[in-house]
Amino acid sequence: MKKLLISTMIVLMVSTYSMAAEKKSLEDVDPDSFIADTQVIPPGAGDNHVALAWWIPNEFWESMLSRDATTSEADKKAMLDAMSGISLLAIVQGDITTFGAFNFYSKEEIKEKMSISFTDASNKRQRMSPMQTLDPDLEVILGVFKPILGAAMGNLGNNMHFYVLNDKTKSSPRLLDPYRKGHISIQLSKRDEVLMSADIEMPLNSLFVPRKCPNGKDAHISWNYCPWTGKRLEE
Repeated sequence: MKKLLISTMIVLMVSTYSMAAEKKSLEDVDPDSFIADTQVIPPGAGDNHVALAWWIPNEFWESMLSRDATTSEADKKAMLDAMSGISLLAIVQGDITTFGAFNFYSKEEIKEKMSISFTDASNKRQRMSPMQTLDPDLEVILGVFKPILGAAMGNLGNNMHFYVLNDKTKSSPRLLDPYRKGHISIQLSKRDEVLMSADIEMPLNSLFVPRKCPNGKDAHISWNYCPWTGKRLEE
């Protein structure tokens, strides 16, 4: 009987583990889905204003570099080492004139009224501020990103500003972990003092192998129940 109970427990443990949310290999993560999970447009921007916030954890660069055959392994490692312990918040904000011209905000103007906070799985909230002093290698890398964004996004990319967030914490290996539950709240202000807020929710669905609902459809990583059948999903 004792052996039977032990065997049953092992089977249950293995079964539970096999059904748990499985992380994707970073080289298999779809970049468009990753970007969709980490970019937010604050509600309330309206027709006369543009605003976009993009949180960029290191997994994004690891994923992109894993498919880059033109960069040497040494250069990839140097870049990831320079990005270690931080994540980026890229923001573009601007007013739109009656004739459709963009009047973009400077990095300092956005930062002056911007508020950032992180709420973890236990609902503990803490304010965050962009880092003031940056490693010289990181500054060089950020200088390279801007023209790349400009080429990909035009004026929006050229006027996107990077803010560096400290990802280190004394109590855990990492503060902003895209695999763990939590959310980053970003509050921006227009020049007319109208406030806009948006949240980036974690864990990021794009980083996980989709669980399946009983009807065969993919289940979002944040779901506890299948919305089509009402059945509870395996953890």
